[in-house]
Amino acid sequence: MFISSKVALQFLKHSKLQTFVIILGIAVGVSVQIFIGLLSSGLENTILNKIAGNSAQVTVYSNNGSIENWSDIKNKIVKEDKNVKATAPVVDSQAFIKLKDTNQPVQIRGFMPEDVNSLYNIKGSIYEGKMYENSGQVIIGKDLKKKLDLKLGDNIDLFTMGGKKLTLNIVGFFDLGAAKVNGAWVITDLSDVQNLIDFGNKATSIEIAVKDIYNADLEGKKVTKILSDNSLNVQNWKDQNKFLASGMVGEKICTIIIQFFVLLAAVLSIISILGISVVQKYKQIGILKAMGIKDGSAAFIFFVQAFILGVLGTALGLLFTWLYIKGFNRYIVNSEGLPLVNIVVNHKFILASSIIDIAASTFAALFPAFKSFRLNPVEVIKNG
Repeated sequence: MFISSKVALQFLKHSKLQTFVIILGIAVGVSVQIFIGLLSSGLENTILNKIAGNSAQVTVYSNNGSIENWSDIKNKIVKEDKNVKATAPVVDSQAFIKLKDTNQPVQIRGFMPEDVNSLYNIKGSIYEGKMYENSGQVIIGKDLKKKLDLKLGDNIDLFTMGGKKLTLNIVGFFDLGAAKVNGAWVITDLSDVQNLIDFGNKATSIEIAVKDIYNADLEGKKVTKILSDNSLNVQNWKDQNKFLASGMVGEKICTIIIQFFVLLAAVLSIISILGISVVQKYKQIGILKAMGIKDGSAAFIFFVQAFILGVLGTALGLLFTWLYIKGFNRYIVNSEGLPLVNIVVNHKFILASSIIDIAASTFAALFPAFKSFRLNPVEVIKNG
């Protein structure tokens, strides 16, 4: 094994340009494979945060438009489903804000303060002011603020289609990252909206956040089974965004296919170059065998070569990946200077990919090693 390793290193040093080209080829393949995987994962998370993150992952509606026993339903779901992260009774209504000569349609949403924060992390999304704490206070989306030129401390008058009025004091402005939400949502205390539309202590729906967004459809079925009530209708974000969900599955499959063929191209290049190397080194291998080196040791030379090339190529590939991410985050940005896709460095994915790449590179030496194993030293020396 020691002799094989020593000879393998000598072969690599002797053909420096060839060695460099192989390492560079592996590095490019590895970097593209890992970067595409990280980019795909980041894109998926970005889309999920914008779509599923700004809407309930699972929602319970009543067929008659109102839920009277929402407190009992909420407690039952939390008690029996450990995968539920948060639940919140909600009262939704259409209204419009009247400012001077402007009538702006809005969606007024009533939550208990602690519930809306656990569902949407509103506190972390408030960029000016604070979270509402009492009835009579309201927080408004970023785009709606700009459109109506609103400021902290302003009072706004909300009117229902029936002409009922509610005056609220602005205490904060939020940015949930979606123009549709930022331009329409007006969030206030649950009791304020209940009083505005004469809803008593009822809710229009119960919104649920689950621990795993991807399994929202399974959690929806579980909630349906827990409630066992035909008067209630349970929906999840996947059902409401079927094209998006199927598109994400398709995108993930395409990413895996691209990664596979990038890896395959790198492996085939190693096989072809090492195969040529066997032919180039026929005489040296023949002499080594004539001197007593075993067939297995002769074959092992190429496995050592491939392993070294795989390790060096993967290491350089990781450096390239780091440069890709830095460049992407710096130059591929939106109008606010933020990256279009939030690439999260998944160390487990990188480690697994690196191991697979090194193993594939080493395995690529199988064919050249077999040729070396079968090489007859007598014929090589005889034929020159």
